[in-house]
Amino acid sequence: MPETDNRRFKIVEIDTTGWNPIPEAVNLTKEQCDAKLNEYIRNGVTPSTLKVVLNDDPRYEFNADDKGYFPVG
Repeated sequence: MPETDNRRFKIVEIDTTGWNPIPEAVNLTKEQCDAKLNEYIRNGVTPSTLKVVLNDDPRYEFNADDKGYFPVG
């Protein structure tokens, strides 16, 4: 029986405050993450400003209730 990959990923982007998750690119499967990453690059985002990390990586926390959060879109 093949092992399934249950890991989830998110895409983070560097800005003036450091590496921050892109709100619509969290909790993704590997395939979804690859597709989303390629979409951002096709739309002109510089690849060196993007990074893929595990969804539960504590270094890249995301909380929309944090003071200073501005929703995109």
